[in-house]
Amino acid sequence: MPERLPLVLVCDDTPAKRYVIASWLRRSGYRIVETDTAAGARRILAEQDIDLAVLDVHLPDGSGLDITRDLRHDPERSGIPVVHVSAVAMETLDRVAGLDSGADAYLVDPIEPQELLSTIRTLLRSSGARRSAEELAGRMSRLNRAAVRLNVAASVARLTDGVARAAAEVLDEPAVAVLVDRPGAHRSAAAPGGTVDITGPLTHEGLAELLAGLPDAGMVRPREEAWSTILPTLPEEVWRVSPIVVDDERVGLVAVPASSDEDGNDLLLERLAQLASVAFDNLRTLEREHRTAVLLQRSLLPSSLPEPDGVTIGARYRASERHAEVGGDFFDAFEVGANLFVAIGDVQGHSLEAAVVMAQLRYSLRAYAYDDYGPAEIMRRIDRVLIRNEPGVIATACIGMIDAERRTMRLVSAGHPPLIRVRDGEATLLSYRGVLLGLGTTHEEHVVDLLPGDRFLLFTDGLVERRDVPLDDSLLEVATFLATLGDCGTEAIADRLLEKYGASDDDVALLVVALDEVVRSATQG
Repeated sequence: MPERLPLVLVCDDTPAKRYVIASWLRRSGYRIVETDTAAGARRILAEQDIDLAVLDVHLPDGSGLDITRDLRHDPERSGIPVVHVSAVAMETLDRVAGLDSGADAYLVDPIEPQELLSTIRTLLRSSGARRSAEELAGRMSRLNRAAVRLNVAASVARLTDGVARAAAEVLDEPAVAVLVDRPGAHRSAAAPGGTVDITGPLTHEGLAELLAGLPDAGMVRPREEAWSTILPTLPEEVWRVSPIVVDDERVGLVAVPASSDEDGNDLLLERLAQLASVAFDNLRTLEREHRTAVLLQRSLLPSSLPEPDGVTIGARYRASERHAEVGGDFFDAFEVGANLFVAIGDVQGHSLEAAVVMAQLRYSLRAYAYDDYGPAEIMRRIDRVLIRNEPGVIATACIGMIDAERRTMRLVSAGHPPLIRVRDGEATLLSYRGVLLGLGTTHEEHVVDLLPGDRFLLFTDGLVERRDVPLDDSLLEVATFLATLGDCGTEAIADRLLEKYGASDDDVALLVVALDEVVRSATQG
């Protein structure tokens, strides 16, 4: 695109002098806007994008010096070059006063046209360089802010969207980003203040070859068949494209229209591609660590659940996508004779230490249960295990023992969220929070009556904690939803709960316990 011709303000109250100066400038290719008053000059400077001002020192309603001083105190217009001209104030002190007011040059009559034009060319060159440097500095600042957002992207899809938005924001152009991971390809487009429509599906077919053949930084045409499904159809015929490379593998690209030749655009696009490469590599590493953590976490949880008479059990565990480390959430269900123990807990933190503590508590819980201790004594003993082996670590837990006749459940809670019971389609919160594990206190045991058809949900706080929702409201919401799942078996209930509430910043573990052979049949069916 051709560069915009500079717009020059000529302010002089002498018509003949104003005409002569304006004529010289027009013949040299400048656009001109004229006025004969200080008020008119102020209005034009406020309303139009003036590149340079030629101001008479003495005006009927003010002074060119005052206008210049005001410009220099305006952050948005302080960089406009000013040339003072005068046929009256011609002494050295007058020139000094003009320059001290902020003028870039001071000319006196008779003015030579070549001197005026040379002065204006020089000032516009300096002003343009300064503006370019300021604009580049502003874009680099926006690029640095965008880098922070890219490095917190939690998925390849979000990173792709972040790269496109960053390119649009930094370069002030529509932008497209493409990233390829093993499951699929992701594409996103953005524009300053909005989005860009992209038509046509994005497929792996030919994409790897396209990326491999892409130069380190170059121009492509969207109308070419190979690019027609990647870049949107816009009036621009040529796009700047920079590949995103990780370990010598081209994993994507970022592109903007080559609609201008602004200095630094290629550099900024290349730098953005480098930042995207680092963020993508970090994301890959995090995903590998997360998969490893999940495998380790699951290895510490029960590999199978019992199938006791009269009771059906469903369980789920979902690791937080935000944490690469293993967490301390656990669940368990096992039989001791004809009694059924169910347990759930949460050790503070996300680390290997939390997982080790979790395993200690779960195995100790089982050992004490097999030694015929009841829930309250088991809780007291695992509390002592925690204090002795991991001083300073805290945890929550809930242990229930359902008797052989399935008529009562002896229950004890150590600071854990309440159970939810559904009976005859009505949900009730059974809150026996007690004191956290790790503080060396006793824990009270409660007896809960059971009826055929009762369902219980035991869960860790990741299921109900939301940043923008009060905990009581979230508990009520989950309980209400659970009450609507009367026709579902325990496995289906667990799946539905995770589907609706499992996208948490924390790990989620849950147990669904249902009494009655009708429920059992529904689950098996």
